[in-house]
Amino acid sequence: MGKPEQSKGVTIKINGEEKVFADKKIESQEAASKEQEQEQEQEHTDESFEWILPEDSNENKIVLVPSPPKRKMPKFIGFGTGSLKSLDKRPIKTFMIAVICAVFFGSILGLIAVKTITKEKAEVSSIETSIPTEATVEDKKAAVTEPGNQLKTFLVQGGVFSSEDAARQIQKKIMEKQVPAEIFNLEESYYLFLGSAESLDASKELALFLKSYDVDVYWKEINFEAAGTSQEDEETLNKMKAVYASLAETSATKLRGKEGTVNEGTLKKNMDELKAVKLSPEFSNMNDHLTAAAKSIDEYETSKNEEKLFKAQESLLGFLLNYQNISS
Repeated sequence: MGKPEQSKGVTIKINGEEKVFADKKIESQEAASKEQEQEQEQEHTDESFEWILPEDSNENKIVLVPSPPKRKMPKFIGFGTGSLKSLDKRPIKTFMIAVICAVFFGSILGLIAVKTITKEKAEVSSIETSIPTEATVEDKKAAVTEPGNQLKTFLVQGGVFSSEDAARQIQKKIMEKQVPAEIFNLEESYYLFLGSAESLDASKELALFLKSYDVDVYWKEINFEAAGTSQEDEETLNKMKAVYASLAETSATKLRGKEGTVNEGTLKKNMDELKAVKLSPEFSNMNDHLTAAAKSIDEYETSKNEEKLFKAQESLLGFLLNYQNISS
């Protein structure tokens, strides 16, 4: 038989019966003692576990290296986001849209730049050459067939000034470049004319040629009117207008390196008739300028010296200046 279980607490005998009253303090001590025993048993169990450590060898040593953080791919700017991606998760659709947009807008900007440069070059060139048309032929005829004593001329203009002194200063600089220049008082201003041609388009081409001499040039149509006092004077002026138009065309086309349409027979006939007529001092002076222009053109045909054509143009400007002086 085992030992009788030791009573815990206080035993009181009442009416011959023993009653045991548990001592709470003793029970708590026993509970604490049991917990302590369990902890000791657990520690003993942990201490009894055998740890097997690998030998300190480089062959089987495992080193744990932290993996580098994943880098996010940059987002391409495009219209919309594409759902189609490659194996490495790159947005192919967005990239292609960005490239197409770049090429498209680049092409537009390039086209605008080309048009801008072309427009600037067109504005820099103040003179353009024109191909003679039917209107040009009509203009040439108008110089001869104007009614009455009017003479329509097509001149190269070197400037317009408010004072004669300013005009003469520019005239001197132009003539130093071997270019003819004559001052005309028109419309209360002083015009500087450098040459004459058979039409307005031809005067543009002549202006382009004279511009190569580093002078500022324009082109202008001028109508002169002479005051003839008799029928004979009007007939003389008409012949002079015809001779002037022919000589202006001949000298201007040769300066521009082109072929004229002047009828040499008609020109010679008109000049011979002017020589045969007794002219007034004013008309005689005008006819002398025409004769000098024709002589300079003939000298050019034998010498091919461009200065002879400039001399012819200078004589024609002198004719116009005298024509203007008899207009009042």
